[in-house]
Amino acid sequence: MKLGVSLPTVGPPGRRRYLVEVAEAADRLGFDSLWVSSHVALPATRNSTCLYPRAKTAGAYNWGVAWLEPVAVLGLVAGITERIRFGTHVLALPYRNPVVLATELATLDQLSLGRFVLGAGIGWMAEEFAAVGVPRSERGARTDETIEVMRTLWSNKNPASFHGRFVDFDDMWLAARPHTPGGPPVYVGGNTDAALRRVARLGDGWLAHELYPEEVVRGRQKLTDLAAAAGRDPEHIELTVRRGLLPPFPVMDFMSDRACIAGSAEEVAEQFDAYRSAGISLLVLDLSMRPAEIVETLEWLCKEVQPLL
Repeated sequence: MKLGVSLPTVGPPGRRRYLVEVAEAADRLGFDSLWVSSHVALPATRNSTCLYPRAKTAGAYNWGVAWLEPVAVLGLVAGITERIRFGTHVLALPYRNPVVLATELATLDQLSLGRFVLGAGIGWMAEEFAAVGVPRSERGARTDETIEVMRTLWSNKNPASFHGRFVDFDDMWLAARPHTPGGPPVYVGGNTDAALRRVARLGDGWLAHELYPEEVVRGRQKLTDLAAAAGRDPEHIELTVRRGLLPPFPVMDFMSDRACIAGSAEEVAEQFDAYRSAGISLLVLDLSMRPAEIVETLEWLCKEVQPLL
């Protein structure tokens, strides 16, 4: 099972020197991938809620908390790393023009020599949808169409046409070409039945969020059935999950309301193995702590935990 790491892009840790420190350490230590979260705008007063599965509250999405833009962040990551993959976890596709986004992501894939993974989401915050001028009720349909538009533009070697509900063009050639044939892989985020249906139809991978191993097993069975109904081989869909992690030494936990993987090296290894047995091939670790503590935790994982797996 591979291990990925979330980058510190939210709040005070979201500074260039910290991003460089964590990204270079993860690359050097052999981790599989780096992941960036995303918001475009945050309201001063928020009525919509998003209660994550392992959270006791709706989460800290207050105005004044900085969220660095993921495509720009990953451009920096592409330039300072050589081996490690990186992606969005997740990018809300309805907020963005599909054609513009297709050329931005193709450029990122080209400059990183194919190390980019698009983690696609539909968005949830009503105030954010209002700010970008997109009806929240259209988020599922816009997400599906955006994926189809980008794959059309990425995969065609000749000018392509597309006639959809939201996007319409004839004989257009994408200005930037991806390094990966057909474009970067698209992993779909979400735990709902609707998200699993989208994974089954369109996803190269499933980005589950804060699910326990037994919940992953149930989701995996649903996804297997849905993929078969869609005429796809479920073995070609990578299963991933994102979980918070706390090491057995003191750190500053910026998301202390969540239940995290924690304990001794032996206990953490046992929890990792439970995810592997559930079918997870990539476990993304959300390390919501100070950057120096993130690096210390990565080193601890390599020295104490990975030999036990």
